[in-house]
Amino acid sequence: MTTPDPADETRAERYGLRAPDDPGGEGRPLAEDISLPVAVTPNTNAARPAEWTWGRTSTSQPNAATFHINHSDVTRVFTDVLTPEDSPPEAPFVVSREIPVVIIDSLDQYWAGESRHALPLNGLRVPIAADTVAEAKQKLAADLAAQVRLLLLLSTGGMELAPELQANFLMLSEVLTRRQ
Repeated sequence: MTTPDPADETRAERYGLRAPDDPGGEGRPLAEDISLPVAVTPNTNAARPAEWTWGRTSTSQPNAATFHINHSDVTRVFTDVLTPEDSPPEAPFVVSREIPVVIIDSLDQYWAGESRHALPLNGLRVPIAADTVAEAKQKLAADLAAQVRLLLLLSTGGMELAPELQANFLMLSEVLTRRQ
């Protein structure tokens, strides 16, 4: 879609953002808006800018969690720790050492995720959502225990783990132990 060139150069019609005290409707074009995160190029129509190198996005849980957190009112973010008491009774592995976690309060849910500074797991990690902080921490402990169990099954099943997964397995086995 292209816009026709204005017939009269002296009065080019401008579409864009208008201030309340702008009775003439001049406004400023969207390309001059400081809050617009993209560059607007007149007379071009591209579905994907040339500088984007990724090919596709998915509708997986990480994107859903990111969307939820980005589009929620986040009232506070604070730190906490996972302790052995946070491990659910049915988990095959128990937290043996305190793990720092970050808690995000999005008004309708609490999101708990391990601190990448203290526990730098490889790969994309998604915060775990729950209605209370205690429940979010318990779900996160259960998720970490499930990861250790899966990595243990893969490593003993004759498969060779990728280097990132091996690093995660070693790191998680330092902070989680088998339930007695």
